[in-house]
Amino acid sequence: MEPLAEYVKLPELEEYREWFKDFADLYREDGILQVTWHTKGHPMHHSMSHRAMSQLTRVLSLDWKNEIIIFTHIGDSWMTESDPNGWDTYSQLPTERFQHQYFDDTNLIKNMVFDLDVPTIGAIPGPGFHWDSAMLCDVTIASEDTWMEVPHAHGGLVPGDGMGLMAQHYFGTKRGNYYMMTTRQFTAQQMLDWGMVSEVVAKDKVMDRAWEIARMWKTMPYENRTIMANLAKRPLKKLFVEDLKLHTVSEQYGSLLRVAAGDLGDENSAQQDEKYISRTNDWRYTYNYMQQPPTSETWEAFRREPIKWFKKVEAGEETNPYADEIKTPYRPK
Repeated sequence: MEPLAEYVKLPELEEYREWFKDFADLYREDGILQVTWHTKGHPMHHSMSHRAMSQLTRVLSLDWKNEIIIFTHIGDSWMTESDPNGWDTYSQLPTERFQHQYFDDTNLIKNMVFDLDVPTIGAIPGPGFHWDSAMLCDVTIASEDTWMEVPHAHGGLVPGDGMGLMAQHYFGTKRGNYYMMTTRQFTAQQMLDWGMVSEVVAKDKVMDRAWEIARMWKTMPYENRTIMANLAKRPLKKLFVEDLKLHTVSEQYGSLLRVAAGDLGDENSAQQDEKYISRTNDWRYTYNYMQQPPTSETWEAFRREPIKWFKKVEAGEETNPYADEIKTPYRPK
């Protein structure tokens, strides 16, 4: 007897790998999928990737050949770059900005835990921002030189894209509030001590360790490890049902108020726009100034010192250790 209708044919890895080739390198071995974020072979540039990340997560969930997923970033750091020209679409009012902040911000976070039913590992090779996809994994491995932050408030933004919510969840309310509201950076050891990451390993061992854990899970029955992953994600699911949309809409509302007031722009505006903020990124991970207790002086310096530094880099007087270069994705041994 034949069924009246067959299963719907969904895209295979070879097809959707091509769809997302500008944003992610997809490599699968024995049911373990490694997602390496990048922008055309360079370190990932934050802007159009913001939407691609949530779109890819949804597509990955439709392919049951992806039994375990590792999320990492190309090279030896996490995302430190932005595409200043990529924000032009997002800045258009009302529809594009609404879609960016109402849908993209929310989907980037929720798809990681509501769509992916399989075990996930975040593998962080070094410092960087927009760490959500790594920290939303069931297990997260960080290199010993990693440091990160919730950067929004420095630029006058409401920190509502989900990272502040995760800081409250992992760090505890008071400590999470402090790091969210002051943008002070936290180190790999602090993230381990406070519950944001699972292990801290040597700089060049992050991916080896991620694959070791994935292969260990592969020895479990498929059904059991998949059910186990659901238990791992349950606390975040409950948190996001309660609070995620409130956070993302709060950031959107604050930004729209500044747009309406004509007060969104460069370092002289109450809220900096994405084009200006994109010029400050590498500076944050070149120096450890933001790991210190913030003061009004350092808060003000954040708006101006990165621009001075970039001019020195352009003049050859300073070196940018996160210079934008083509990188090679990791492959397991």
